[in-house]
Amino acid sequence: MNAQIESGFVAILQAVMPSVPVREATSSLPLHGDIQIAIVECPEVEHVVGPLHRATVSIHLGTPAFEEGEARHKETSALLAAALVSNESAQSIFNSASGGPFLRGFHVRSQSEKIVESTWRSTLELVAGICSG
Repeated sequence: MNAQIESGFVAILQAVMPSVPVREATSSLPLHGDIQIAIVECPEVEHVVGPLHRATVSIHLGTPAFEEGEARHKETSALLAAALVSNESAQSIFNSASGGPFLRGFHVRSQSEKIVESTWRSTLELVAGICSG
């Protein structure tokens, strides 16, 4: 279920940020260190009751810290935040892309910004309500 949840959130982000590569953390594709990229990770899915699950989802946005890196990173971070404003729109995209589990709602638990190894990094952590059937 974790990989399906990642795929659903990848679809949400790709709809709002078509020029930014977005991929699942569970993907086996190689990572390129010199491009801006968003990675969606679902490290935990907890069963609540019946078909309801609570998923922790982290979205990591990395931008190489070149001369224009900060401005580009801020612009893309704003697009990322915009992608997660409307639960209804996001639910529709997620539900058609996930291949099974259904998104019932989410909220942003935390957001952080920092520079790590010459890369601008933004991380959003979400808690999502997922129904398995």
